Amino acid sequence: MRKKDEAKPEVIFEASLDVLINHGFVNFSMGRVAKQAKIAVGTIYLYFKHKDDLLNQLYFKLYKESVDRFLEHYNPNNSFRESLKLVWVNYLKHRINHYKESHFLEQYYKSSYINDSHKQMAEQMKKPIHDIIQKGKELGLVRSDLDNEMIFLGMLGFLRELADEHVGNVYILDEDRINKAFEMSWNMIKA
Repeated sequence: MRKKDEAKPEVIFEASLDVLINHGFVNFSMGRVAKQAKIAVGTIYLYFKHKDDLLNQLYFKLYKESVDRFLEHYNPNNSFRESLKLVWVNYLKHRINHYKESHFLEQYYKSSYINDSHKQMAEQMKKPIHDIIQKGKELGLVRSDLDNEMIFLGMLGFLRELADEHVGNVYILDEDRINKAFEMSWNMIKA
């Protein structure tokens, strides 16, 4: 039996992301991943039972990393607006700096691979943001006429578009534009 290389799953995950970005879920195959990773197809099967196993493990890995990035440096003792801006900027930077990963998570969520437990995980990704929004409502700082999901989706859609335009070199974000974009989001939700 061949010995497993601890670094190999990362190579396979990275190659999988490239294949998914370039070919989508429909044309995703272990053969394409192997070619992209410059390894034998059989090597992939040392680490993953089948294609679904690979995609599911990639989803779980990226899910955890994403949540960690969203909440990086978050301190619930900071002011509400400061906390919201931190998480908002973290999400924007995550979307820009980890574009392939973000794109995969969205595609996976809309694919036939996702099951109810995966959907629950995706909903859990929203919980910290929902909690921050709820705290803002309790402090009288956030509009109470909108439910937390609507506020979340309004901010998220704007963030995604900003990041996508930046990644596509259509609308380049600098510190000033990021601050102005946050102000737009803040003005949309403030009480």
